[in-house]
Amino acid sequence: MKKLLVIIILSLFFSSSQADDVRDFQIGNFSLNESLLDNFTKEKLISNWEYQKKTYTFNSNKYYKIVFNDKKKYKPYDQIILYTLRSDELFKIKSITGIRSSMDIQKCRKEKISISDDFTKLFPNSSKQTYGPIKKTSDPTGKSFEDGIYFVLNNGDQAGISCIDYGKEFLKKYSYSSDHMQIFLDTKKYATWLQTEAWK
Repeated sequence: MKKLLVIIILSLFFSSSQADDVRDFQIGNFSLNESLLDNFTKEKLISNWEYQKKTYTFNSNKYYKIVFNDKKKYKPYDQIILYTLRSDELFKIKSITGIRSSMDIQKCRKEKISISDDFTKLFPNSSKQTYGPIKKTSDPTGKSFEDGIYFVLNNGDQAGISCIDYGKEFLKKYSYSSDHMQIFLDTKKYATWLQTEAWK
């Protein structure tokens, strides 16, 4: 099936067709389960991971975190974050997140509702779930929060939107961070890991 490019800026511009598989969509030209070796060398991916280790906050070491920063190439995103299994020699993508950085949190929450309405049209047979605000585990001060809306498809894969509101102490310590919006696509196995194993 032809890939459909999901582009989100002030709203979600989408094809009139409907889908039941998030793997038919892309964020920043990346699709779930595609091999990163199709476009990057293993050496470049490992080098990317070595640099990103300091930003990997999960307790479980099951995945690599690969990050690409190119505002022009991945517009409207400032950053693309990918996760691949460390045991997978093909570096197949299991999670894709597009980041819109330095975003006013109230603006983010307003756009989150608008974008979720578009996702409802894209995935009419999915189960819509909401969460938060919940405390961010990565901030020990307990003053950073996340709230979001996600859609669980029939095969268990997920697509969603979330707003991250960091506390002042966290932002002071990690100057590269900022309040932001996340648009994400997750495989069923990654979503399950995130909810059950990632922080153990």
